[in-house]
Amino acid sequence: MKPSDLVENQSDRTYQWEGLVFNLLCGVYFLTLGPVVTNAAYSAIHAEAWNSVWLGFIIIAIILLEIYAFPKKMRYVRHAARAHGDDLGTGFWMWMFHAVISIILLFTMAGCFGVTITEGSEADLPWWLMVAIPVTVIKELGFMMCLLVGKDDEEDNAEEREKYKRPNRKEWVLDLILIFYACIGYSATWAALTKNMAMERDNTVMFVVNIFVSFLLFLIFYIPLRIPYWLEEIARMKTKRDFLLLFGSILIAYLPTIWSLR
Repeated sequence: MKPSDLVENQSDRTYQWEGLVFNLLCGVYFLTLGPVVTNAAYSAIHAEAWNSVWLGFIIIAIILLEIYAFPKKMRYVRHAARAHGDDLGTGFWMWMFHAVISIILLFTMAGCFGVTITEGSEADLPWWLMVAIPVTVIKELGFMMCLLVGKDDEEDNAEEREKYKRPNRKEWVLDLILIFYACIGYSATWAALTKNMAMERDNTVMFVVNIFVSFLLFLIFYIPLRIPYWLEEIARMKTKRDFLLLFGSILIAYLPTIWSLR
């Protein structure tokens, strides 16, 4: 075995835990800073107080940073997935939910700046929001292309393989950006919308049903915020043990979120 192959294999084993680290950091955030962001987003969504401007600027920042980080991260993931014989064809359904989350996040950001969104109020929307909506749609279409369209010549392109070879500090920066986006994105959308959702604790059967439903909804809103990591995890998943590790990893992020449900 060549030394370069040994390094590559060691790197591959290291990146098996990348998704777990992502979920662990998100879980810690959901327990600590998450409630602060959720409360601010809830106030913005329900126009209770105009005190969430700081969150509006953070949302703008994470949206712009994701535009930079997502396509680049997908290049790393595409190269890694090819080594496991996967073409990343499972990402389309997640992209659809990601697009919905992006629109919700956009309106949450608008609420942070005092814009009240009500049914039939399109004429009252500020010009910048009217511009931001189609721009967001275009951004999501660009992300869809990242998921569905790959460069066929990349696999045999030595320069491309070297550019996206792991480990790479540039990818670590992308990881930090996408973790930041997922944390804020979840807290400012689904967590805020369900802030006052009641959990039935007196009835055991209903409590189990609520846990199951909340977990499904969590997956719908959380997995699309970590698309690159999910796709690579699916590409690596070959055995029952791999599935159990992935399921346990997702639970690490999910369990802290149910503490906020009464």
